[in-house]
Amino acid sequence: MMRRILPLLLAGFALAGCVHVAHVPPPGYLPEDAFGNSVVGEDPAFAAVTDAMMAFAYPQRLQGNPAGMALAIASLDAMAGQFAASGRWAGWDEMTKQEMMDARTQVRAILGVPANASSQAVIDHLVAASHALDRGDQAAALAALSGPEFTASPARTLAILSHFPRVPAANKATMDANLNFFPSGRD
Repeated sequence: MMRRILPLLLAGFALAGCVHVAHVPPPGYLPEDAFGNSVVGEDPAFAAVTDAMMAFAYPQRLQGNPAGMALAIASLDAMAGQFAASGRWAGWDEMTKQEMMDARTQVRAILGVPANASSQAVIDHLVAASHALDRGDQAAALAALSGPEFTASPARTLAILSHFPRVPAANKATMDANLNFFPSGRD
């Protein structure tokens, strides 16, 4: 008797769990070549968080460097989604995860990227623009910054990347995320 009831109970619990699960959009991932050879042997997640943290902590260092800012924003976008959706980060502070999502929303709004845009598409376009700018190919960068992921013209998006404003929420979120890599150092 118990052998018949147990599978039914387990199936019922599984179905009940599905009803209450909120839809989490799939996270995006930085391509393996996002940072070139500068982070060989480093955890890609740590590299992405560190890159975004430095960009948002010291935005003046990226004024006039749209390639660097595009990569930092792609890093923030990728890691915000991964922290919210990936089991690897399950033990992380929930407030930090929410801060990253909020920062991504604010940064996207400044850049003219809709909140519901596919993270992977945004990341791919920003990384492509960053690489094109590093090669000196402005036409390819402008082409990468066009499409439904960007509401501003490619030239306007490039101008925003060149002079990105200070975003205190992104600064705090990326600093807190960086601290989560070293939890023993936190109070």
